[in-house]
Amino acid sequence: MLITVALAVSALAQPSFPSSAYPDQLTNAYIRYEAQLQAVPTRDSLLAWHQLLGSEPHIAGTPGDLRTIERLSKAFADMGLDVQRHEFWALLAMPISASIQVVSPDRIDLAVKEDMLPEDEFSGHPDQMIGWNAYSGSGDVTANVVYANYGSKADFQRLAELGVDCTGKIVVCRYGGNYRGYKAKFAEEAGAAGVIIYSDPADSGFVKGPAYPEGGYANSTCIERGSLSTLGYNGDPLTPGWEATKDAPRLDVNDVALPRIPVQPVGWAAAEQVLKRMGGEPVPEGWKGGLPIEYRVTGGPDLRVRLKVQQERRIIPTANVIATLKGSTMPDEWMIIGCHHDAWNCGAADPLAGTIALMEAAKAFAELAAKGARPSRSIIFAAWGAEEFGIIGSSEWVEANRDELIRKAVAYINLDMASMGPDFNASTTPSLRRLIVECAKTTPQPRDNSTTVFQAWLARGEDPLFPGQPRFGDMGGGSDHVGFLCHIVMPCTSLGGGGSKGTSYHSTYDTLPWYWKVVGDDYEPALMTTRMTIGVAARVASSPIIPLELARYGPEIRRQLTDLTRRGKANGMLASSESDIASSFASLAEASLRFEERAKEVQTRLAVEVAKGAPRGLDAINRAILRAERAWRSEEGIPGRPWFQSLLAASDEDSGYASWPLPGLRYCIERKNADLLAEQIEKYHAVFRELRRALDDIESALSKE
Repeated sequence: MLITVALAVSALAQPSFPSSAYPDQLTNAYIRYEAQLQAVPTRDSLLAWHQLLGSEPHIAGTPGDLRTIERLSKAFADMGLDVQRHEFWALLAMPISASIQVVSPDRIDLAVKEDMLPEDEFSGHPDQMIGWNAYSGSGDVTANVVYANYGSKADFQRLAELGVDCTGKIVVCRYGGNYRGYKAKFAEEAGAAGVIIYSDPADSGFVKGPAYPEGGYANSTCIERGSLSTLGYNGDPLTPGWEATKDAPRLDVNDVALPRIPVQPVGWAAAEQVLKRMGGEPVPEGWKGGLPIEYRVTGGPDLRVRLKVQQERRIIPTANVIATLKGSTMPDEWMIIGCHHDAWNCGAADPLAGTIALMEAAKAFAELAAKGARPSRSIIFAAWGAEEFGIIGSSEWVEANRDELIRKAVAYINLDMASMGPDFNASTTPSLRRLIVECAKTTPQPRDNSTTVFQAWLARGEDPLFPGQPRFGDMGGGSDHVGFLCHIVMPCTSLGGGGSKGTSYHSTYDTLPWYWKVVGDDYEPALMTTRMTIGVAARVASSPIIPLELARYGPEIRRQLTDLTRRGKANGMLASSESDIASSFASLAEASLRFEERAKEVQTRLAVEVAKGAPRGLDAINRAILRAERAWRSEEGIPGRPWFQSLLAASDEDSGYASWPLPGLRYCIERKNADLLAEQIEKYHAVFRELRRALDDIESALSKE
């Protein structure tokens, strides 16, 4: 049920406050509380957090990582928060060595580390490592070459159609289009002996704009590091579904589907030395990158490349840092805000552009609590470990606290890499959308305080389903929200800003000088992210009734059913004569409409009662709202991926990052599995039955007044 509040921010006109949405006697006090919270964040404080946490490389499991954990623990403790260090022991990977050579027709060694830049002292930090992909297989192979575009499933299918055999070859593919781990997975499945992944200038380099240090885009030696894990679960590879404690039972590493072939990332200058020597047929349409060469599918018999990678995989301890501000009246209902703390280097952008907003938001709530103004619900501020290796730290915390989280967790905000420019964006589950919009209406737009985040956001694109509302993204994979969204199954959002011209993603150049040059040293985007985080968290943590709009599930489900119908038509599973929503899904569309109509009625009644004061059945109402959100959870999980227990959303199992809304149905469409479809449709009907029971509980609680 949506309970919104409004806030006067700096020079903005005070918005009208919907009196029916909050107890009348508490309205003014809450407005003052949020205004005081929003007055705390400053540019200088955000800069200080950035300098504290971005001073050195801090890859998970290294001494720099431990020092970062200690800095975070002390900072949270100094705020007066209750701090816990949640240690976990995970299978991580560390590089030993790597090299690439063209061995014929001529011989040339290729760079596997970025150039040090005199303009950026951090690029020459002694702890900066070579470029590497975590969990690469170790090996030494010399072979002919195949170019596979982005290395997607479709790209390898196209190679097969062209009669190109990857068996025993070294596959070269460019970053983009899908998660890097799937590039390696699909190459290995195609029989490749090794993989080279490079950053093409068309995707992140000079084709986009001036390269660093002149501009912000990838220069010729810039290397994107990153994990290659594509397991059907997140967290420690050896403890799927249970916490990775020091003495936990573990799978045999040889039984886990990690890469077995060597994989090495490079910059485009190194890749060009291979690509320009290729002598096969020109690539299909759409496969050309931005290098001034003829892109070819095969290298021919004379071109041979040697790829050598040595890594070790071992159990390494690291930790999450968990800081809690206990709620005043409902401490067993939890608002959680998180961002990871580990990085592939100094991490000024990834993750610290989000971590600094986390720290500044925590400081705001802690300062007000010290003055006696404390939110009703508890707020948990979490700095996650080892996210870069496979979303490990947050997943281990979720697995360790699964039952308690299912009972108590209200919402989760993820802030990974969240302050990268002034253009606000959000991906979120449906019930949080209106609340985020309301917060955007009272937050000033960075670098233009005459307008709001909402106005600038809406100007970039309107939601076709909700006129007058901005576009949201659907939540998928790729960051620490996944355990909360897909395993615990709770309302989640990822907040942030973009629009800056450049990228230093996972490279040595992800440093403070790069950030100041490209994003700016005014920290206006970070102030926006912090203010939006504070607004959403404060309203969730302080509203008597959990402010979630359950009715929003109705139209959003019909939106996704329309998309599934389109996809089914495109791949031939559904008849092209089907209407916008296929006949197979008609009963679900009707169920979603009936639920939406009733939820709106209940919402209206609840708002009237709340305006009079907190209902006596408050606890029962909030339990019913959480019950509704958990209705999307399936203990047995979605087809083929039991760890992913949400019927609402999952990550794309072939790309990693993208979203699969309604994943039980999406699986059937993508795999053309008509036999399984009816079974999955019934699971979604069960969700709507549970949602209706939650509405029954709310009405029952209101009737006891």
